[in-house]
Amino acid sequence: MTKRTEPHSATVMAIVAVAFCTWALLTLPLQGAMILVVASVLGWSGWMAFSYVRPVRSRKVIAVYLCAVGFQLIHMAEEYTGGFPHEIVELFDSPRDWPENEFLLVFVFGFGSLYFFAGAGALYRIRVANFFLWWYALGAGLLNGIAHFVFPILKGGYFPGLYTAGGHLIMSSLLIYFLVKENRRLRAEDQAPQPLAAR
Repeated sequence: MTKRTEPHSATVMAIVAVAFCTWALLTLPLQGAMILVVASVLGWSGWMAFSYVRPVRSRKVIAVYLCAVGFQLIHMAEEYTGGFPHEIVELFDSPRDWPENEFLLVFVFGFGSLYFFAGAGALYRIRVANFFLWWYALGAGLLNGIAHFVFPILKGGYFPGLYTAGGHLIMSSLLIYFLVKENRRLRAEDQAPQPLAAR
């Protein structure tokens, strides 16, 4: 039996993601903005494919996500102390500046708060909250982790975030595994024959 769901959450988050990507493309160094655009597309696509119809139920998945978010804050502490916004401007010779206070307010405090609110929402199977599980898994975790191994190659030396990039790859891979496994479990439950008394 195909499970139907409302389309409004997907539409709202698509609009929010487009607005965020537009802001990033218009204000941030283009190379950094493009990572955020790809992260948004990957996060929305993963959410739609695996957790939109069947939001996460397992507390294990949410616990792994919250641990990953905690690690994200450690990673961003390395970025901040190493001057990541300035370094990425220098690396790509961008004509746009990236003020450190903007980096802190938007990406550390702003997204940090959203990540934890999403974890609370996921406990209650709020559909939109599951978007942020995939945003971290595929965007802030996997894609960001890969990018931080590319930046030092381009620079020819250490780039802020390198030391904690491996943790991103581990945490995001673990989260992706559990999210996909959770989807398969929930799908199997939906497709299992129902007892006659429940029909």
